[in-house]
Amino acid sequence: MKGDKLMDIIIILLLIFLILAIILQDIFNPPTYTRFALPLPQPPGQPPLPPFIYFDIDTRFTPSEVSRIKTVISDVLVQWKGHLTQKWNGGLNNGVSSWAACTNMYAFNRLKPVWQLTPVPNGLTALNEAMDLFTQRFIENGFGGIVGKIHYHIPIPITSSTIRGQTAFRRNNVPLSITVNPTQIDRGDITNGVLEGSLVHAWLHRVGYTHPANTYTTYFSGEAPMCYMRGYLPKNPAVPDSIYTQFFD
Repeated sequence: MKGDKLMDIIIILLLIFLILAIILQDIFNPPTYTRFALPLPQPPGQPPLPPFIYFDIDTRFTPSEVSRIKTVISDVLVQWKGHLTQKWNGGLNNGVSSWAACTNMYAFNRLKPVWQLTPVPNGLTALNEAMDLFTQRFIENGFGGIVGKIHYHIPIPITSSTIRGQTAFRRNNVPLSITVNPTQIDRGDITNGVLEGSLVHAWLHRVGYTHPANTYTTYFSGEAPMCYMRGYLPKNPAVPDSIYTQFFD
């Protein structure tokens, strides 16, 4: 028994030492960043949009990791454009996108950002408003210089985080900054679609949406990215939500 307790103490001390080492490394060896630009798709019926959006990415990411992160972001931008194009409906602006229709079936809670006072009636309206907020973030980025940072972090346990975004508590001038676990980016068994859903979830935090800790089902910021990851198909009762939400923070 005494030996077991001693081993537990040693493990705890080692973990504390590791955490302190990581903190001190960040203090005395701050990360460096390099900027890249991505073309911004131009959906119809929108205000003037910048041709590019910009991100500063931690230089510790390998070239292959940077390439995959760029692909994931670009794919999400394509789906954002797809939603807005379907909603525009040839100029009538009364369409319901596949993403909005799916979200409307499952999202019932926390349908508005934390900073918003006006209630939101349903998941369809919530998705429309969230995509408009993404549009605002892209404009702030491309025209306003509110550049997002892509931070590098390997968590403990190593698979406990994929792509994380801190919740924004204001509407305007918030960078689309995220923290990315390179270990998850390197995994071949995680598809780009899964990583894209993780990014959507992180960006929903960056425009103000929340959920209770580790609770995603019925909450807008959980159901909207799950819809994305399913290709906007209905849920399969044989597939638990945790298959998708394990990649949310």
